[in-house]
Amino acid sequence: MRNHLSKYILIFSFTIMITSCQKFLEEKVISQVSYQLYETEEGIEGALVAAYNTLRLGVYSEYMLTLNDAGTDLFALGSDGNTAFNQYLATLSSQVGKLNNFWDYHYKGIAECNVTIDYLPKVEMRAARKVEMEAEAKFLRAMYYFDLVQQFGNIPLVLESYDKAKTDFKRAAVKDVYNAILNDLNYSYANLPAGGVARGRAYKAAAAHLLSKVYLSRGSAVSQTQREIRGTQASDMDSVIKYSKLIVDQQLGNFNLVDDFAQLFNIQNQVNNEVIFAVQFTENVLDNDNGNQMHLYHVPQYDAVNTKILKRSVEYGRPYRRLRPTPFVYDGLYGATRKYDSRFVKSFVWGYIANAASNGIVTTAGNTINVNIGDTAIYFSPVYYNTETELQAAIQENKRFAVYLPFNTYRPVSMNFIFPGLRKWLDPLRPTTNETRGSRNWVMMRYAETLLILAEAYGRKEDYANAAYYINQVRKRAAYKEGESKTTQYWTFEGGDYADRYKSTVAEMEITSADISSNFVDYMLDERGREMIGELNRWEDLVRCEKLVERVRKYNPEAGNIRDFHIVRPIPQSHIDRLSPRGSDSEEQNQGYY
Repeated sequence: MRNHLSKYILIFSFTIMITSCQKFLEEKVISQVSYQLYETEEGIEGALVAAYNTLRLGVYSEYMLTLNDAGTDLFALGSDGNTAFNQYLATLSSQVGKLNNFWDYHYKGIAECNVTIDYLPKVEMRAARKVEMEAEAKFLRAMYYFDLVQQFGNIPLVLESYDKAKTDFKRAAVKDVYNAILNDLNYSYANLPAGGVARGRAYKAAAAHLLSKVYLSRGSAVSQTQREIRGTQASDMDSVIKYSKLIVDQQLGNFNLVDDFAQLFNIQNQVNNEVIFAVQFTENVLDNDNGNQMHLYHVPQYDAVNTKILKRSVEYGRPYRRLRPTPFVYDGLYGATRKYDSRFVKSFVWGYIANAASNGIVTTAGNTINVNIGDTAIYFSPVYYNTETELQAAIQENKRFAVYLPFNTYRPVSMNFIFPGLRKWLDPLRPTTNETRGSRNWVMMRYAETLLILAEAYGRKEDYANAAYYINQVRKRAAYKEGESKTTQYWTFEGGDYADRYKSTVAEMEITSADISSNFVDYMLDERGREMIGELNRWEDLVRCEKLVERVRKYNPEAGNIRDFHIVRPIPQSHIDRLSPRGSDSEEQNQGYY
């Protein structure tokens, strides 16, 4: 029945092509399913489950990656990446398939939410469960719309289900979409259960976190134009503080930071008290559909450097190399405290160990060596080299390594296949080396972000003392703790004292209000980058702060084509083509894309 339901539910989505709808209606199995299905407890629960499952589509492929991390200040093009999004080429147009897929799966989820909400009154079931289900559906609908409005601006606002194809949708103003999102979330917060252990379902804390993030997004506008577009209210930051503090003050559950930043991304530790809401996957391949494929996209082509000593493995990942970090990530983002901030080491894969033995290996420095299993095969330097002479001297000094590539000596496109890869999404539980269907959960909301949201709200109100207080909670977790061993980078490249390799760096990581008051928004973007790099939120962060064009031009050497109109995406042409009646280009499409 669930498979029938997942097919049948699509008819409610206006995003399905008319031709697809016609073919869909011709399938014999559909004629066996009645709309009355949704008037049963089994059917309505199935509709809600479908709305949850549709969230998975964001990481089934690279939709969320491409629209949220590509072409930002933190990520540039990898050797197999999408040039249109990474470099803002003319090919970033309404014809791009990834835009259509992103649009379609979000409206599919919205349609499933609308079915749940509209049919609930007709179902005989416990009244309390009805209210709870409506709150869950409205929470999910708000999530889908929040993604869409940040990416596309004016979008169709569909708040009811349809029993036949509809083609006359008009785009709603951004401020109206924000109001609808907030209406849904306020209902959800009021009616969701107070807590629970199933982080894959909505509870009050998840609604509070999303409320705080939506208010922050609406209230982050600086220019009068954007304030009018989003409908910014003077009370937005107060609302952010209200809802985020409910979580931070533990009124909605016992959420806290995982002690060690590295353990936060240990796949054996996915269920922890930092997770507020996650899209869940399973190690059972048969139940995992396409799985979470994010483990593919940040992996360098390590197995192409020296195939005699370094072979592709489950641990190191399958190298799709869609994105690579910009020079800014390694040089500027962590700033003067880089050697004290464990996130710098723990977020990336700095070295690869030989998993095959071979004699007579010629190193980058021109030396011939024998390599055993367990020897270092690749090591990335955290040092900037200004000249080729300095670079070659460093290679010679470290001749033991088969490859020694300083990442801050920025390489042209020909070298964009080898770089320190992001560790956060790696999935060592895959059954085989080439298996793409990963089982890692997609953590969409975590407590560290709640703290940063709260801090940003205080800072935007110019209460820098409170802002620093909550930022420091995140930064103290990022520090090395007393007795924790630092990596060799600390004393070999960063200038640290070998004798201090077990010393706490908490004091060095703490900041004061004076450290953040002069350029607060950029500081917060940097801190969010240090904490949340690669967690599928960067493009939207830059847009909401009105910093996308400025920071991309400043920090991403390959994205010089970016223009002011790139703060929204083009409306998919496939959607426009199925509108009837269809308005003018200026009515249906975003400026700059027609």
